[in-house]
Amino acid sequence: MICIKTCKALFFVLLTLVFFSCNSDDDANPNREDSEEILATKEKLVGDWKLISSTIDNKNVSPAEFECLKNSTATFNQDDTYELTFLKLGSNSTTLCNRTVTQSGTYTVIGLDSVAFFNFDSEIQLIGDTLQITSKITNGGKEQDQIDVFIRSDNSELAENPEEETDNVEIDDEETDNDDDNIFDGTGVIQAILGKWQIDSDRDCLQKNTMEFKAQSVFEFIQHKKTFNRRDLLNYNVSVSYPLSENIKATITKGNDRVVFDTDAECQFIKTSTLEYVIKDEKTIALKNISGLKLLLEDNTTIKLEYTFTDSDNNEQVREFIYKKL
Repeated sequence: MICIKTCKALFFVLLTLVFFSCNSDDDANPNREDSEEILATKEKLVGDWKLISSTIDNKNVSPAEFECLKNSTATFNQDDTYELTFLKLGSNSTTLCNRTVTQSGTYTVIGLDSVAFFNFDSEIQLIGDTLQITSKITNGGKEQDQIDVFIRSDNSELAENPEEETDNVEIDDEETDNDDDNIFDGTGVIQAILGKWQIDSDRDCLQKNTMEFKAQSVFEFIQHKKTFNRRDLLNYNVSVSYPLSENIKATITKGNDRVVFDTDAECQFIKTSTLEYVIKDEKTIALKNISGLKLLLEDNTTIKLEYTFTDSDNNEQVREFIYKKL
């Protein structure tokens, strides 16, 4: 009987210890769930981000302003430090992105997908794959909300499409020294090339590409692509939400280019470049102030376009396209 009583007493003591131990664990970790949310949020936050959209009172900023802002970045480090760099139009300029605003310091993850800056009252939220920073600005004496949306710099929407890289010719204005020194009389070549030419291809929208030589050395180059991505939109200063809307229509003029984005069209991306051509010799046609692009007159019905560019691995590549006279 004594043994039974003793065993019951020991069992009661052990049960009490287990119960007390469980309660102690709970008391020591009252915010265990909160801690897990904070760790998960920080894991999403740490890294490099690139701005893709900016709105003021729910209206997209102007293309001129976004041309600068799209180069803005945000970096959040594991040691709770951060740096934001905004590139903006200069106060006395409408075309130069020569004003840099940098904000740095420490941050605190305050909850699930919610972050706070130390000594700044901007609201930071992680929404889906985006980082959204909401700030108060004063414009014309009126307080407004500016929302800057970032995505990770390694996001697939910012990546180059290798297939497009081989088909699409990127034209960048570049000052050259020798265009005006040409003394070749290209009258005969001009007579042969005047008019419209079409690419020799049977591929989707690529086959619609044309070039046209006009009077007074005017050259019109039209390129088509089946689809476009966010990288294309950013290149032409189009600020849109994330993820991309299913219905996008925009017409943008930038420098010598006029670009049409239309998700309802057969060829969703059409770029028309208006340039000036120069006859270098009886076979060679150059585009004024444009490097990396050369036109070779094979005969009176065939022109070969040679496009030299640097690929994503920093290797020089040359692509050739044949155009036939219409």
